[in-house]
Amino acid sequence: MAPAGITSEGAGEVVSTRASVVVIGAGAVGLSTALQLTRLGVSDVVVIDSTHVAGGSSSRSVGVVETQYVDPFDIALRVPSKRAFLELERDHGLRFTRNGYLRIGHTAEDARRFERSVAVQRELGIDDAVVLGPQEIAGRFPDVRCDDVSAALYGPSDGFVDGHLYCALLAELAQAGGARVLTHARCEGAEALADGGHRLRTAAGELTCELVVNAAGAWAQEVGAQLGTSTPILPQRHEAVSIHLPRTLDYMMPEVMDYSPAEGRAGLYFRHETFDMFLGGLHSEEAVQPVVDPHAWFEGVEQSYVEELAELLPHRLPSLAGARIGRGWAGLYPVSPDGRPQVGPCPENASVIAACGVGGYGIQVSPIVGRLAAEWIAFGEARSFAEAGELLPGRSSLVSGT
Repeated sequence: MAPAGITSEGAGEVVSTRASVVVIGAGAVGLSTALQLTRLGVSDVVVIDSTHVAGGSSSRSVGVVETQYVDPFDIALRVPSKRAFLELERDHGLRFTRNGYLRIGHTAEDARRFERSVAVQRELGIDDAVVLGPQEIAGRFPDVRCDDVSAALYGPSDGFVDGHLYCALLAELAQAGGARVLTHARCEGAEALADGGHRLRTAAGELTCELVVNAAGAWAQEVGAQLGTSTPILPQRHEAVSIHLPRTLDYMMPEVMDYSPAEGRAGLYFRHETFDMFLGGLHSEEAVQPVVDPHAWFEGVEQSYVEELAELLPHRLPSLAGARIGRGWAGLYPVSPDGRPQVGPCPENASVIAACGVGGYGIQVSPIVGRLAAEWIAFGEARSFAEAGELLPGRSSLVSGT
């Protein structure tokens, strides 16, 4: 439903409208924020987007939801999000495919870190994560090469969602709660008002509001500048492809991730899509890839990327060496310089709430990021995550990148 006087396509008569909160960005984070605002009783919320719901990176994601991290902070950030996905599955029919998640380690230290991760997850209520040795991995997933693996961190109840369907459900629930979603309404400029509010000029008309949430993903730095705030974002282009198997598997392949955060490299990943096809690519959550212009970037797959994958896949999947790399696509990771999300009031203007910088894991943390952004608005503080202060925009690590 569009605000009165403004059409969702940005055509026809254009009349200004007022809202309490305008959320810029109708991807997973922006829509999660809007939904949480309605649940906290914040009235008159409007979400705007330059294209349509999930028109940016959210619909290009492979949609993984998991808690198999090694840093306690990263684990704690993801546990409440996973619970939120399970609630959406139970209460609203969100399709959540439980294929499991397997993070590969190569050293004795990796194995020790995985054991510590299991202990942290159990403290937080995730009781099925385990550490598997090479023989256990081979027994469960016989096509995965394990002779160079020390151990793997495995979450059997982890899985994936369809990013576009997830966002569509969030939009539906947010609108049922009273929020309005305005598409084809690119923010073209902003003006600070004398009463502390904002006037936003959009492609579909003019909006005035008390508070703005910057959930613009790869475009968050540009939007932040329009709002007079510093929002360092490094848009990085990442590709994903379909991998057609030479035979049909008789088991479901988990998400296999040959990478751990802070390794300083990109690692191979692949996951079940069907029993004779995987989705896969190279993943990193660090600022290790070239920065691209979010308004002008190649949305297809580079031949050099296909060639790199063609070398890596047979090493990890030797019995599936005949796999064929099919069609693919590219999306943008909106990476913060220090690799962590930016959530909370901006130091230059506390009426601008950042909800951005979620790198290549935006789908899986969108529930908690949206909840924290909504709490800053509803309560003036974040209540759902004890270490939320480490996510505040303007922190020193955003400047130093460490």
